Amino acid sequence: MLELSLDTSVRRSANLLNRIRHETNGISPTTYRNTVEREGVKMANHIESKCEEALLCNGFSVSGERLERTEFKAESSRHLAEEEITKAALELEIKEYKLLDYELPESAVNISVDDVCVKRQTETRPRPEKDTQAKRVNNTVIHVQHKDGKYILNSATIFGCLKLLLGFLLCGDLLNRQLVFFTDGAKDIHNEITRLFAFANHKIILDWWHLNKKLKEELSRAMNGRAVRNAAVDIVSSLLWFGNVDGAISALREIDVRNIKDQEKIEGFIKYLERVREYIPCYAMRKKLGLRNSSNLGEKANDLVVSGRQKHNGMSWSNDGSHAFASVASIACNQQLLNWIHGNDIQFQFCIQDFCGEHDVAA
Repeated sequence: MLELSLDTSVRRSANLLNRIRHETNGISPTTYRNTVEREGVKMANHIESKCEEALLCNGFSVSGERLERTEFKAESSRHLAEEEITKAALELEIKEYKLLDYELPESAVNISVDDVCVKRQTETRPRPEKDTQAKRVNNTVIHVQHKDGKYILNSATIFGCLKLLLGFLLCGDLLNRQLVFFTDGAKDIHNEITRLFAFANHKIILDWWHLNKKLKEELSRAMNGRAVRNAAVDIVSSLLWFGNVDGAISALREIDVRNIKDQEKIEGFIKYLERVREYIPCYAMRKKLGLRNSSNLGEKANDLVVSGRQKHNGMSWSNDGSHAFASVASIACNQQLLNWIHGNDIQFQFCIQDFCGEHDVAA
């Protein structure tokens, strides 16, 4: 029943179960949905309780705040060999660089954070206009990776998911490691990461694909024609690829005014670059050194947990239903369904697996 809920509609899942069981008047779609939702809520509560236990046992409040009396010493940042970094810089003709910007993959914990919305079910009862619900249901998904270990966390809010991440890292004794967050440019995600992990050795890297996509979109809105827009994108994109934010801003301000139809869009993107400046690395160097530039693992996890099941045409979801089905999907991706069904427990630590169910070994 739970496995069918990952990629099959409620009605089809109920029909399949009845055929498998040879039951003419078996489980109804409504009963099936309620059962899956109930299990999803139990799973989410179980993970939440494990998280809060880890927080309390390690000197944090249940809201994820580090208590003043708690001692914490982050492990010193470990970087790739200096010779390797220097060689890459010479090949790319980069004169200024910092060794600590290029973390040692074996030591770092890579964390991809992604937020997604699905369509909310329409209210059936008349409600006052001021009480009308939002049109979307929010979900946040985090993909955590360290060496060969992978794990997916989900919650209804960014804060809730990052709190789960904090508990998860405490359970695995990984909070003192170098934490590398890969995100899109969402301000609320950056703010919550900074607030919850200010004490830890962490850094945020803005996903290259999102940065380049936003550049193309903003210049499309700001400029007159495709040819001049593409020429400007090529110049600015190449500067941003090397982490040259100042150069990119100068190039944007030097665009011929005759080619601009909306100067405010240009200024808006410049303000965006100023806001995310500290999250823009030298992508060229990271690629040369074999380091990640992308949050695509988080987006893939998001697709497995939420989008692939909940964003089909004609689908709409309640808050409880969306979050419960997402919880079931994340537990399935972590290969913990059998642990839950037979042992009423969920492993809150890394699993070495490929999200296809081929093997499941505790890290």
